[in-house]
Amino acid sequence: MVKWNQYWKRYSLSKAERWLVLQRDKIINAYLDKIVLSEKQIIEVGCGYGSNIRLLRRKRGDVRCYALDNSPVAVNLVRREISETIVADCRNTPFSQDSFDLVFSAGLMEHFKDETPFLKEMKRILKREGYLITFVPARFSLWKLYQLIHFGLWQHGYEKSYTYRSLKALLIKNGFLSVEITGIDPFSINGVVMKLLDITMPAILERSLLKSGYTELCIVGKKMLQPKKKLV
Repeated sequence: MVKWNQYWKRYSLSKAERWLVLQRDKIINAYLDKIVLSEKQIIEVGCGYGSNIRLLRRKRGDVRCYALDNSPVAVNLVRREISETIVADCRNTPFSQDSFDLVFSAGLMEHFKDETPFLKEMKRILKREGYLITFVPARFSLWKLYQLIHFGLWQHGYEKSYTYRSLKALLIKNGFLSVEITGIDPFSINGVVMKLLDITMPAILERSLLKSGYTELCIVGKKMLQPKKKLV
């Protein structure tokens, strides 16, 4: 917890990260548009700096935004714009069952050795026809190579990466239907160039030849609903 508080105190959004936020935003908005409600309840779980939930709050008039993080420093930063931001463990939230139309996270699930408690809680707070969207590190990229060079001494401690197949299997195992899996930043080439030169520019590569060859994989899930029992 201390490390995360210190990290968010020093954090500033680079141009490369800003580009990544915008790529996530496109996916989140596409699924928000599928929800036919005048006001959609959405939450960013493990919000950190809250780049995506803040952006949604500014751009859309049809959403009520919530955010959650385990770091009080992060929560105080986001609460300046989104009053419904709370300090809580994402594996045990204070929200009632079926609270949200869309639940999303970025850079969160990979920090858990066992993802089941997290996914179980996300399923509980997600509405029956809602969407779960999570962004996690992909297996084959320059970003993963950077981690390996550090011999596991990653600044946030334990962190894993995923393949297309393992990510889909994980959601199905925990009671979700896999709606879509897509990738952001093929092999991390776009992000690395932008970060090194401190610029934002059109993507050099749009698509990877490998399903898992991206900086991030994004999986979209829906609850796997149990058939209703027939009355005898």
